[in-house]
Amino acid sequence: MAGLPAVISTGRAYQALGFAFRFESDDDLLAEVVGRCYSDMPAASTSPHVLRASLRDDGLSYRVMLTSPDGTTEFCGEGTTRSTVLELLCWEINRRATRSVRAWPVVHAGVIGGPLGAIVVCGQSQSGKSTLTAAAARRGWHHLSDDLGPVDVQSMTVTPFPRPMMLRPGGREHLGQPMVPPDSHVQFFSDEWFVPASELGATVMAAPQSLVAVVVLEWRDQAVLEPLSRAQTLHGLAVNSATLKGQGASGFADLERIVMSVPGYRLGLGTADDALDLLSPLVGWPQREPVASGGIPS
Repeated sequence: MAGLPAVISTGRAYQALGFAFRFESDDDLLAEVVGRCYSDMPAASTSPHVLRASLRDDGLSYRVMLTSPDGTTEFCGEGTTRSTVLELLCWEINRRATRSVRAWPVVHAGVIGGPLGAIVVCGQSQSGKSTLTAAAARRGWHHLSDDLGPVDVQSMTVTPFPRPMMLRPGGREHLGQPMVPPDSHVQFFSDEWFVPASELGATVMAAPQSLVAVVVLEWRDQAVLEPLSRAQTLHGLAVNSATLKGQGASGFADLERIVMSVPGYRLGLGTADDALDLLSPLVGWPQREPVASGGIPS
């Protein structure tokens, strides 16, 4: 239609597990922000959906729609402001990515690793997953995800889902404000900042990595790593599963296979760097310095 602003694409289509998408907007700055935030995501290998955020008449808010490859259009949000549109887009992409992996268990987890493989660090919202993942990125550790861990129980590997890390104010304070968005992008960030792991120094993995351990995360005054029984590990996976409700008995059986294959630990976060020192031997990285107490149990 004449008079409408030009539609700007991020320039590439992304593969979010089984969900492929391309982002478009008539706000070129928003397209730039999304392109930066999702720069770690792999290129799409299937026909992409089109996720579009269109400016409303007020010029300050957006209508968000999703168009599938067959032309079907789905409404996602109306009146979304600049400071909340990234949160909506991230939520829409996450839930579709999770839904696309129907045969695998997916755990709410940060997934980080090293030469020996990857660990799934699961926990509830605000348990410190993204904080620990961001600290690992600053050390150059292998990065797979800060939010979702899809496990192929046949090969016992974890598939990367390198969405932008979401850092809340408490996590940023814990890390010493690891980075500040470009000045022109700040208007799109409220309490949550979205940061690609590569900007913090992570080695972003493209291929599935061997799963070497399951870790259940919680805040504590001091970093400590404790062994969990198989039953405790299974409980931690079940509580933090993103797919168990829909998969039922078969999904529970898959979680049982995981705990029979790899050890489980409880990690008290303490400081992120101290916690990473405890995890380092599991994935094959040298420790930052000797750990005084709470080392890996025998």
